[in-house]
Amino acid sequence: MKYFDEPALHVPVIAEPDVLVVGGGPAGIGAAVAAARNGAKVLLVERYGFVGGNLTVAMVNPMFTFHDVNGKQVIRGVAGELVDRLVSKTVSPGHVTDLTFDNASMSPFDPEGMKLVLFELLQEAGVELLLHSTFASAYTDGSGNVTTVIVENKSGRQAICPKLVIDCSADADVVARVGAPFIKGRETDGAMQPVTLFYRVAGVNIPNLKAWMKQNRHLLKDAPTDEEIDAQNALAFLGMKEIIKEAMERGEYPKDAAPRILMYELPQEGQFAINCTRLQGIDGTDVFDLTRAEMETRYQAWAVTEFMKRYIGGFEQAYVLDTGVQVGVRETRHIVGDYTMTEQDVLSSRAFLDGIACGTFAIDIHPPEGEQQVFTGSGKAVYEIPYRSLLPQGLDNLLVAGRSVSATHNAFGSVRVMATAMGIGQGAGTAAALALAGNLTTRQVDVKLVRSRLLEQGQYLMTEEAEELVDPALRLTKIDGSGGTASHHNPFAGKANDSNAGRITT
Repeated sequence: MKYFDEPALHVPVIAEPDVLVVGGGPAGIGAAVAAARNGAKVLLVERYGFVGGNLTVAMVNPMFTFHDVNGKQVIRGVAGELVDRLVSKTVSPGHVTDLTFDNASMSPFDPEGMKLVLFELLQEAGVELLLHSTFASAYTDGSGNVTTVIVENKSGRQAICPKLVIDCSADADVVARVGAPFIKGRETDGAMQPVTLFYRVAGVNIPNLKAWMKQNRHLLKDAPTDEEIDAQNALAFLGMKEIIKEAMERGEYPKDAAPRILMYELPQEGQFAINCTRLQGIDGTDVFDLTRAEMETRYQAWAVTEFMKRYIGGFEQAYVLDTGVQVGVRETRHIVGDYTMTEQDVLSSRAFLDGIACGTFAIDIHPPEGEQQVFTGSGKAVYEIPYRSLLPQGLDNLLVAGRSVSATHNAFGSVRVMATAMGIGQGAGTAAALALAGNLTTRQVDVKLVRSRLLEQGQYLMTEEAEELVDPALRLTKIDGSGGTASHHNPFAGKANDSNAGRITT
C-alpha cells in the first residue's frame, strides 16, 4: 500500500464544551439531553444535517421495546418522553401490540416527524448542535484523558477541546482512534451481524392486506386469528418463509436478502417500513464494504417490493417511497470496559449496584452466516446495564453509550436496540454532568447519586421504588410462539437462571 504524508496543520479550536457528544443517534440524544438538563454545557456533533441516527438516517422502524410481558413500562425517561411527544404531534400511535416477534410492545413513528421532535427536544434542553461534521480523530494527554477531538466539515478541519467526551458514534470511533481496547463482533471469529437497508413503501391497501392475511394465516408467524389481526393499532407482518424459498429458487427473490417478509405499518395511511434486505459479511467500519452494501441492498429493496406486489394482497399498487440515507449497521466494535455484560445477565434479569438503564428486548441475532435468526422473545427478562460497561479501559474522561458498550456478542443481541440505547445515553449524560460538577473522573463519580438523579428525572431502575406504569392492553398473550415460518429459533431456551432474577450483582 502506498502512503502520503500530510503536512502539519494549524487547526482552529472552535469550541471548549463541558461535554462533547459524538454522534446524534438514540444514545447521543439521550446523553446530550441528560447532560444539559443536569447543568453541563453540551455540544453534540453529528455528520448528517439532522439527528436521530438509526431512527432517521437508517429509517429503522419501529422502536423496540419499552415494556415487559406484563405491560409494565421499564424504559422511561428521555426515551419515554420522546414517544409522548411523537404521539402529541400525531406522528406515532405510541406503544402498541406486535404480531411478529413475541414483543411486549412496539412503537412505530414517522421518520420525518421524528427529525422535528428530536430537534425540539435538544433545543429545549439547551444542547448546542454542530451538524454536517464528521468525527476525524482524537488525541489524549497520555494519562487517560481525551483532550482534543477533530472534526471535518465544509468549513475545513476543526478542533474541539472538551472536559469530557461521550462516544455515541455507534462504532466506538473515538475509543478506537485513541487506541483504547475493543473487540469486533463474535468473540470466537469476529463475525458480525449483517446489515439491512430499511425502506418505506406507500400505496398499500390496508383492508385488502388484512383480508389476505386472514386467508393466508398459515403463512404467517403463529397463524394469527381474525381478532388478533383486526385488533392491531399498527399492523405487523412476519412470515412467508417457504414461499420465499421457492421464489429464490426461481430467481424471483434476492438470494442474499432475509428469507422472510417482515414489515410494520406506519402512521401515514398505506405506508409500511420494510425490514427485508440483508447482506452478510459486511464490516461497518470498512468504507469499501459499506459502499458495496449500499448498492446491493438497494437492488434488493426493489426486488423485494416487486415480490410483495406479486404475492401479497393489498400491495398491487404499492411503490418504494424512499430508502434509508444509509444502510443500517447492527454490529461493529464493542469496547473492552470495566465490566462486560453476558447473555446470562440478560436472561437472568440481572440488576446491578451501578445499573443506569434497563433493557427488555430479546436476544436477537441476525445470522452472520446461514439463515436462522436467533430470537428469545422480548419482555420475558428485564435487566440493567451497569455503568462499568460504559467505561473504556485506560480512559478517565470518556464514556461510551449505545450499541458499542462492553458486552458479549450474545448479550449485545439484546442491548443494541434504539430504546435501550437512548436509556443508556441518558445514564451516560447524567453521570458526565455529575462528574464535572464534582470535578471527578468518570470512575470517581458517585453512581448512587447518578441513579438517584435518573429516578428523579423519570427513569426506571429495577431495585428502586418507582411509579407503576402498566398498560393492560400490552400484556403479552403469546410468549413462546414458533418462529418456523420466519427462520427463527431460540437456542437459549432453558438457560436462564431464575434464582438470580432481580438480584443485585456487585
